[in-house]
Amino acid sequence: MPNLKKFVLLLLPGLLISLPWSSLQAHLDKNFDRNGGHWDFFGNYHCHQSGCRMAPSRNDIMSRRPQLSNRNQDLFYLEDDWPHWMLVGGCQTVRTQILQATSEVPVSWTNPRQCEIREGKWTDPYSGEEFTRAARLELDHIIPLPYANAANGFQWDDEKRMQFANDPLNLIPVSRDSHRDKRDRGIGNWRPDQESFHCEYAAAWRDVSRKYDLDLFQRDRSRMNTILKDCDIPERDFGEKDGNTDIDIRAGGIPIPL
Repeated sequence: MPNLKKFVLLLLPGLLISLPWSSLQAHLDKNFDRNGGHWDFFGNYHCHQSGCRMAPSRNDIMSRRPQLSNRNQDLFYLEDDWPHWMLVGGCQTVRTQILQATSEVPVSWTNPRQCEIREGKWTDPYSGEEFTRAARLELDHIIPLPYANAANGFQWDDEKRMQFANDPLNLIPVSRDSHRDKRDRGIGNWRPDQESFHCEYAAAWRDVSRKYDLDLFQRDRSRMNTILKDCDIPERDFGEKDGNTDIDIRAGGIPIPL
C-alpha cells in the first residue's frame, strides 16, 4: 500500500494552485455533522467516522431537487454551513435588530454602544406570553435550518444558505419554552398553541419557501395549504428587493424584509 502521507504531500502543491488556501483549510478544519461527515468546498459529501452514511452531492445533476429524509433531517445538518446572527450594523447582529424592531416599547441597552438589548416588551406569538427581558427570548427560525437543509437547501451555495439563516422573514422572537417545544419540526408536525396565529404561521411557511424555492416535504406542504384555505393573507411579492435585510413589521409580529 502506498504511503498515504507521502501521496498527500505530493498532491498538495497541485491543489494549492487551483484551490485557495482558505477553502482548503475550511475543509481540513471543518466540523462533522451528527452523521460523521460533511460537504466539502466542491459540494461533495465525505464520511470521516464509522457508521457514516453517504449523502448526495450539492451538485447532483441526476435530480434537480434531491431531498434527504425528513425523518432524520438533523443527521446531515451542520451549523457551520448555515451561519447566522451575522453583524449587520456596527456591533449589532440580526438578532439585536429584530428584537429592537419587534419590541412594543422602546428598548434599553446593556451598554452605551447599543450592542445588546437588555429590556423591552415582546409577546410570544406561539404561546401568547409577554416578556420584558431580552435574555429570556430565542429567535426562532420559522422554517428550521435542519429542515431546510434536509429539503433541497443542502444544495444551495454558501451565500444563499447564509441569507436564509439571517432573513428576518424567517425569524421571530419566542420564549425559550416555545422554542424548545417546537425544536426543528415542520408545520405538519407542530403548530403554535395560539390558534389565532396559525394563519400567519402558515403564510410565513408559504412565503419563505417560495422566496427561496425550497421544496417542502409533502406532509408539511399539505398541512400548510389546509390551514391557508381558511386564511386571507395574500402571497408576498418578492421583487428586486428580496435580498434586502431591512426590517419592517407585519401584522402578527413577523419581521420581514422591505
